[in-house]
Amino acid sequence: MNEPELTDLDPFGLMAVEAERITTFYRGLAASGWRGPTRCVGWNRRDLLAHLAGVEDDTAARLAGTPLPPEYVAEVALTRRAHLSNLELLEEWRAHVGGNDADLRRRSTLVGPGGDPYPVERWAFHLASERAIHADDAGVPVTEGEAESRLGWRLRFARSALTELRSGQVGVVADRGAQVVHFNGEMPGDAVRLPDHQFVEAVSGRLAPEADVPLRLRNALAVLG
Repeated sequence: MNEPELTDLDPFGLMAVEAERITTFYRGLAASGWRGPTRCVGWNRRDLLAHLAGVEDDTAARLAGTPLPPEYVAEVALTRRAHLSNLELLEEWRAHVGGNDADLRRRSTLVGPGGDPYPVERWAFHLASERAIHADDAGVPVTEGEAESRLGWRLRFARSALTELRSGQVGVVADRGAQVVHFNGEMPGDAVRLPDHQFVEAVSGRLAPEADVPLRLRNALAVLG
């Protein structure tokens, strides 16, 4: 993939790390922990894992050339797994992850969001990001030793994804541990400076309500998650 921002990153390895982090966390949960709240309004931790299984369903469908409708991942994936026990749900998700991740490594393209062929490596970055976002949603811990490198790749992909999905609309410039964002064509005084971790949250659609970012810009930044 010809993407200067991401050239030295291995998206397949990043996917695997995030999947293992989620697996370890859920395996250690008591029954009450599966019902714990998440950052996704209306979803507990079990719901969130069912959604992640739906993401894998969609990935498999895209590899087969028949992507699923958006409502499947958001709703149907949860209801069709309601009969599974917690551990059955976890093992089903793990099986899907293993199969999809292996298939992705063997392929060069799949059906992308617009229905056209899409680079598998870029889709892998999206999957790694999706797993990382929802791991944070569920409260999966990140060790102090992992935090810096994890923020690093997520920042780089957030910048790349913003360029991909808001090209010509939103500008972003790195500035000493922060990202300065603005709508293209507007006055410099309208720019907003976000610390790197906050920028990642903004692009993930998880910016805290109290953050001083205009709603129009907040919505434009939220391209992942």
